[in-house]
Amino acid sequence: MCVEVNEGSYGARRDKDGLDAVDNLMANTRNVPCEEIELHYPLRVERYELRPEPPGAGRRRGGVGAVREVRFLTDGFFSCNGDRTVEAPKGIFGGHDGLAARVVHNPATGAEPWPSKSSGRRIAKGDVIGIVGPNAGGYGDPAERVPEHVLEDWLDGYVTLEAARETYRVAIDPARRTVDGAATATLRGRR
Repeated sequence: MCVEVNEGSYGARRDKDGLDAVDNLMANTRNVPCEEIELHYPLRVERYELRPEPPGAGRRRGGVGAVREVRFLTDGFFSCNGDRTVEAPKGIFGGHDGLAARVVHNPATGAEPWPSKSSGRRIAKGDVIGIVGPNAGGYGDPAERVPEHVLEDWLDGYVTLEAARETYRVAIDPARRTVDGAATATLRGRR
């Protein structure tokens, strides 16, 4: 029996961004390495990374959840006890909402959504279970985010150039990989 606690995220706080890919409220558990799972169970971890969609925008952005996809190498069973799959984590004080978590059966070939609470579901050899942790909500008006923090988010792949411009009102020069201060002042002055 393989027991895994998958990573979610924390919401933005008044003075800090939300935390990325953390085990929520499970102080006595830790992330199980992919190699450990594959050495001891008939499972193969095919994907394990930060969620590619953006977190909730805000003066402080929400945290980013993790994505883990596991292939069953033999017939088996799957049980899950998760939350935040129906409603997305909420933003606060003008911050944008995050994205709800998902449990998905065979994400690459049909992406059948499964309930976050289930027990003993049969899994066939070759099937894949995808667990997508929630992206948390933001805190405060995104147009008040420090432009250099938006640049860092773009460099880390958390926001696109378009989202930087439209949501955060920050212009980024992708060739120089810097904030365009004059264009950002114009964008923020239009509000």
